[in-house]
Amino acid sequence: MKKLNLIPLLFLLFTFVLLSCSKDDDNTQPDFISAKINQENWNGDPEVYLNPENDTLTLLGAGDEQVVVFKIKFKEEGTYNLSDAQANYYTTIGGDVITSFYTLDPELTSQLTITEYHSESNTIKGNFKLNLIQDWSNPETEIDLLNFTNGEFKGTIVEQSDF
Repeated sequence: MKKLNLIPLLFLLFTFVLLSCSKDDDNTQPDFISAKINQENWNGDPEVYLNPENDTLTLLGAGDEQVVVFKIKFKEEGTYNLSDAQANYYTTIGGDVITSFYTLDPELTSQLTITEYHSESNTIKGNFKLNLIQDWSNPETEIDLLNFTNGEFKGTIVEQSDF
């Protein structure tokens, strides 16, 4: 008699475990890009492009008159050390007049890490840290260095052959 009462209980427990352990569908999370810039929270909207002819992945993050740009030769998930013109940041007025421009600081490490790439859904996810120095500014600003920390992103890749 006790055996019969135990079977429904085990069935309910098994069902509960299966439902609670199912993997969350990451595709339900909206695309985003965020970071701390000199300890200030920053959020933007990502745009991700992949040129299949030369495997160049371009990630743009645009938010509140500020744009960060990454360009890498995309191969697979992993960490990409950034150098030269692989990343930059600029501010705008009205979205089209550039008011300041920052480039990678050659003395400090900057990285973009792709933690997830799903070719079937064309989604990419990862994190980044950037150290940038001011190239120019008009009007003049006293912010010579920008440090992006805790950078994270998720985006949907758009393939472009003319980008």
